[in-house]
Amino acid sequence: MRAHVNVLAAITVALMTSPLAAPAAAAAAATSGPVGWEVTDSSGGRPAAADAPPQTNSLAPAALPQDDLKNSCREQHASAASTQQGWMADRFNRCWIGHRKVVLRCLDCTTMIASVEFDYTLIGIAQNGSRKVDFYLSFDNWKALGGEERVTTPMRVSLTGCGSLVSCNPGNAEVTQPLGEWQAVPSAWITMTSPDGTGAGADYRVPVLVQLGMAILPVDPTIVPWVENDMTTGDVRFDSAGAVAGKFNGTVFADFAPTYDLLAIARADGNEAGVQESIQHIDDALHHPERTWPSFIGKGIPGEYVASLGQNQHPLHRLVDSTLNGRNRTYAGYVCADVWGPGAVTPNLNCDEYPMASTQEGAYTGSSAAGGDTNGWQRWNGSSRIIGEVDNQDSGRKYLNIGFYQPNRILDGDAFYVAVNR
Repeated sequence: MRAHVNVLAAITVALMTSPLAAPAAAAAAATSGPVGWEVTDSSGGRPAAADAPPQTNSLAPAALPQDDLKNSCREQHASAASTQQGWMADRFNRCWIGHRKVVLRCLDCTTMIASVEFDYTLIGIAQNGSRKVDFYLSFDNWKALGGEERVTTPMRVSLTGCGSLVSCNPGNAEVTQPLGEWQAVPSAWITMTSPDGTGAGADYRVPVLVQLGMAILPVDPTIVPWVENDMTTGDVRFDSAGAVAGKFNGTVFADFAPTYDLLAIARADGNEAGVQESIQHIDDALHHPERTWPSFIGKGIPGEYVASLGQNQHPLHRLVDSTLNGRNRTYAGYVCADVWGPGAVTPNLNCDEYPMASTQEGAYTGSSAAGGDTNGWQRWNGSSRIIGEVDNQDSGRKYLNIGFYQPNRILDGDAFYVAVNR
């Protein structure tokens, strides 16, 4: 027993007085107990609260350099970036951050043999125009203490998502190298691609769940490894939707639902006055349903993002079926005819509707009319009104379709929110 205590004391003194401690195998033998790598300090990778509202914004997607995205992520959006979902700038740019301290120690005592500590940032950049997504992992503030295991032990970083329709580079989306090499070159690139025209449905979708994993994997099988497999989560979708999405092929982070702000898009185009009637119509529908038709008690018009509702949001969903789009316009027209008369629509005046005919919440598909009730439009949770033809056409074709659906790669069934931020 006295010899055992003396060996432990010698290991402890060596760790305190030398940058290189006794090898792990020797320490394991000395302590006559298990030795392993375990996390002693950790941040990042936590699940978001169950009732946390989803992330959204109305900013136009932008091609962001990875360093700019990393800086914005860490300096302005650290709270969101520290969750498993990460921070999403838009449907193409995303990041996750965290911190780990992993210690090689005697698991039945307090003796430390070696340790590594680091901050990590994972950047994801999806491409609108190709079926490709790049991930850039970087480590900062790397600190290594103790024995040679802090240098020689292999560490693996990996992403899930590779498969028969998704190729990864490097293979299997994995990079394994000694801890010392990670310290010397603290970064890694992983690229995922999917062949054009492959996948399910008319738009050839390939969905994948991407999760970051890290592991310190000792060569000695008697040493317990550190393995963590769900440090991040993100839904990537490859598609070849064609003209409906603007660019024929593309990739998005599908778990981000953007916000359509007609006022902001038109203002950026210098044409706010040109779609003022459409802006007012959306504003009334979202904030003053008593000013809208059809009129009935208890009417609730969907689309607006309300943070206080948490996960219980009521977004709109794109509808690309041209036949159903037409039926939505027809049934919205019944409202206009009922209120303004059958001759109200002219070449210079249109019947405008919200939710839009290009959504599942339109006057036909979003009411009991879709189930066979020919008077379903009378209880539709939406609004129709007569507005100017140019105003209506610009807001729909120029700003909703070209200015929002296409740059955000909104496909059939994709959710989005609507806002008017005056």
